[in-house]
Amino acid sequence: MSRIWFLLIALGTSILTGCSQPVISEPESSATTVPTEAAAAPAPTTEPVIVNGTLMASGRVQPMTVLDLSFVNPGSVAEVVVQLGDRVQAGDVMASLDVRTLDLTIAEARVALAEAQANYEQLISGATPEQIEQAEVEIARARARLADGRTNVTQSDIAAAQAELREAKAVLERLKKGITPEDKARLEAAVAEARARLQTRINTLAGEKTQLESQIERLANELRNAQDDYSRTKWANEQIIASGGQLTQAQIDNETRLLRAVENAEHRLQEARVALETVRQNEFSEIAAYQAEVQQSEALLAEALRPVTLDQIAAAEKRILQAEAKLAQFTINHPNEVAVYEAELRKAEADLARLTAPPPSAQIAIAQARIERAEIELRKAELNRERYQIRAPIDGTVVGVYAQPGQTVEASQRVITLATLDRWQIVVTNLSELHISLVQENDPVTISFIALPDVRLSGRVSYIEPVGQETGIGTTYTVHIIPDSWDQRLRWNMNAQVTFAARP
Repeated sequence: MSRIWFLLIALGTSILTGCSQPVISEPESSATTVPTEAAAAPAPTTEPVIVNGTLMASGRVQPMTVLDLSFVNPGSVAEVVVQLGDRVQAGDVMASLDVRTLDLTIAEARVALAEAQANYEQLISGATPEQIEQAEVEIARARARLADGRTNVTQSDIAAAQAELREAKAVLERLKKGITPEDKARLEAAVAEARARLQTRINTLAGEKTQLESQIERLANELRNAQDDYSRTKWANEQIIASGGQLTQAQIDNETRLLRAVENAEHRLQEARVALETVRQNEFSEIAAYQAEVQQSEALLAEALRPVTLDQIAAAEKRILQAEAKLAQFTINHPNEVAVYEAELRKAEADLARLTAPPPSAQIAIAQARIERAEIELRKAELNRERYQIRAPIDGTVVGVYAQPGQTVEASQRVITLATLDRWQIVVTNLSELHISLVQENDPVTISFIALPDVRLSGRVSYIEPVGQETGIGTTYTVHIIPDSWDQRLRWNMNAQVTFAARP
């Protein structure tokens, strides 16, 4: 008689609960209905029960997939292009943050790429026709001056020309000698020091991770031991109660203490895992900073050791020729003026030869590297812009919108909820250890509904979540059930009564 009253009370509670659930969407599939007189549904229950060896439990209608979507980065919401009930396809943009600053970065990266490409094209194409024409004009002028050159100079003009020649020769000498041993040693020491700091930090982070991993393993063992102690004590107490006995206060306190030990062990394990994750997250940024320091030191050394280019040598030699020509023009007498203008002619001819000579391979390689670097920076900026959008990861229906344009959101803050309203399941969440031992995946089930007493569906157990949830009074397990057919009148979160097939 008490079992009948329990079922009647549970039926009334389930009916009230089912009537209060919101209607979210209507799945587009068919279901088989069974007349009431042909197959009456069993009385629903809120807590699982076993009747004549058959397990009955209540569950809820749920979509197969429900996703809470958020932005990777914080920012101000620029637009939300979906509304409740909208159907979207995988890849559709549903919301975006303000990307005006990023667009400027992308524009700058494109300009830098265009400049690098233009410099490369200019390098391989050589001098322009206008530049060559101008050089040829200078040759013609030098030849004309060579035929008829005159000069009137002062002593100060000669002194200034001599000083200019000395400075030009000194510049050429420095270019030819290159970096001094002292400067080279200083730059090499800076590179070695930066590399040592990088390696030290790598070793330190590795040690921290190893220490935390060992700590996590130890804490996991402590948690398992605590769980074992609690399970043994709880089982023993349950046996005493089942045999009609009564627990002493010491037994009750001991069980409570062991449960608290399990919770404390779980908390310590979680703290250690969070600490390990923090170290792993910081590792990338810290190592990147140290690597940047190494790269900067190496770049300074490479720049100092880089051979002097032909253009630099040519410019220095050109300056010497100009200074010599000017000094010769100032110091020689009229009978020797021919030599002065011969030097000017040689200079003009050297300028034309430099303009028509092919560019060195090293300069071409540098120009190509600058193009590749600019392309990488542009791609990085474009990829970063995509992180400011929320795209649908699957085909589905929008069932929740939690942000509006102009609102500031944090990273990982829920903005949109997406669900698959064309694929449904029944979820039972409160099966105890005793109940779950009677259920296996692929077991057949029968499903009835409080709101639709004329509907009964067949189905199967699709998935049993492997980890139970500790409730303080025991462990409960969750089971997912896929119906073989559907009824369009059923709605999200409707109550369902699941009858599992009796096991032999």
